[in-house]
Amino acid sequence: MLSKKNRLTSREFKTFFSEGKKHHTPLFTVVYVPYDTFHTSVVVPKKVAKRAVDRNKMRRRVYGAVQQSTTQKNTTGVFIFLMKKEAFEVEYAVLKEAVSKLLNNITD
Repeated sequence: MLSKKNRLTSREFKTFFSEGKKHHTPLFTVVYVPYDTFHTSVVVPKKVAKRAVDRNKMRRRVYGAVQQSTTQKNTTGVFIFLMKKEAFEVEYAVLKEAVSKLLNNITD
């Protein structure tokens, strides 16, 4: 899981969400804002997963995938992941690859 300094506060979330550019994939939508440091947030709505246990599990999986993808290179910017229902049907390796591929495409 990412450290607290790399996650967005609710005040920052509102600001960056309205300013960001959206990138769509089959598993999630990412809102990206160029920024001098790295911050991220993961949103799993109740419409996607009814139980809090499932929402938290998905959130932890995505934070883990983001952490592994960003430790290899110096990534900067604000990334807000909005999860889709299809993300629950894939294995962690597929999710991790999708996150890594998207982060590389956006930041390059």
